[in-house]
Amino acid sequence: MIKKIIAGTLIGTMTLFALPNNELKLMLVAKAAEKKALILSNMKLQDDIKENFGTLYDEYQVELVELRMNELTLIANYAKNYKNMTDENANKLMVKWMTVEEAEIELKKEYVSKFTKIMPSVDVVRYFQMENRIQLLREIKTASQIPLANPTINREDKEQ
Repeated sequence: MIKKIIAGTLIGTMTLFALPNNELKLMLVAKAAEKKALILSNMKLQDDIKENFGTLYDEYQVELVELRMNELTLIANYAKNYKNMTDENANKLMVKWMTVEEAEIELKKEYVSKFTKIMPSVDVVRYFQMENRIQLLREIKTASQIPLANPTINREDKEQ
């Protein structure tokens, strides 16, 4: 099950890097190209802005994928411990989760600033709306596959 979660998360976040040499990479590249085509077709940008946007988009996606890889590591670590979650593991998980979330917010802030230098703010809002929708769909799919944590000790036993 965790392999499906990781594959689904990767598919939703990978960008076009190089010619793939296996089926998974080919699928990831195809999804990234599909996402970029979807974004570009819905942005309705002028040619000069579209070219600059495409370059900055690719740069942003590379950094976003790095963050998604951190998220995958977090999910993989969770998968090892969710059946018998201890407070210690839960605390470590929450700290790492917040670190990943904060890094994504900082990345968005950085790129909002970069995108507003090459195109009107209304287009920047439109782009990040699309990114957020794609992200939400990915998160819903991922969350639906991740089971809730189970404490290692029965709460009633701990209270006594």
